Amino acid sequence: MPAVSITPTDAALGATVEGVDMRTPPDDATIEVIETALETYGVLIFPNQIVTPAQQVTFSAALGPLELTANIDARLDGQPEIFVVGNTGAKTVTFAPKAGSDDLEWHTDHIHRSEPSRASLLYAKEIPEEGGDTLFACMYSAYDGLSLEDKEAYGRLEAIHSVAGLRAYLRDQAEEDEYDPGRQEAMPESVTWPLVRRHPRTGRPALYFGAKITIGIRGRSREDGLRFVRELTAHATQPAFVYRHVWRKHDAVLWDNRRALHAATPFDMERHRRLMHRTTLRETEPVA
Repeated sequence: MPAVSITPTDAALGATVEGVDMRTPPDDATIEVIETALETYGVLIFPNQIVTPAQQVTFSAALGPLELTANIDARLDGQPEIFVVGNTGAKTVTFAPKAGSDDLEWHTDHIHRSEPSRASLLYAKEIPEEGGDTLFACMYSAYDGLSLEDKEAYGRLEAIHSVAGLRAYLRDQAEEDEYDPGRQEAMPESVTWPLVRRHPRTGRPALYFGAKITIGIRGRSREDGLRFVRELTAHATQPAFVYRHVWRKHDAVLWDNRRALHAATPFDMERHRRLMHRTTLRETEPVA
């Protein structure tokens, strides 16, 4: 195994990894280093990776089974495991708010599916001259920052998640006649997961929800549930818990959906291009 160095950021999560070449499938020892670092730091940055879509898929598949995006139109031709995110194609696929808005779509990937995502790998092919950063919030820190009373109460709560919440947000970010979700695979109307989940690798508790895709709390009214989610989002994404990744071309960023929320920040889509390729690792352990 080549020497792998890991340098943590100054934030609550995130580390830069050197010594891994994604053009080559990782061996078992390298996979163990990556998996340990992923749980420890939540977000891993692999700079200067020059990879083809096939190489990204092969590298990602070595870490675990992959799943396709439900957005059929956003699958890369010839390599459907790649989810194409950006504004360079016929349809814009972005989860960023309008320029100037701070209404971010904090989420953990595929929480609204019966099999969520355990990790995601995003590769930067084109980046805008300004804006288009990605924020990551540590849900270990967010849980640890709760009062003892809230920890006990939240441990008994179940959150309800639905793609309808995401679609409502996306409609709000576009003119009504511009919103077009494209061809989509069928999704469950909603799924329910514990609000607090324990990481299967360490047992450490983390909050598990999304700002828009979480549409309620079981046993509460719709209005009370949405108010709870708004207040929880404000707590969980406070600056002390957040790492901001300013993208460079050929960055590859791997994050742990079990312990991190992420959100795209706006950029001027009329002036700048942003093109990212994402591979998504399916959850292989029980959420409960």
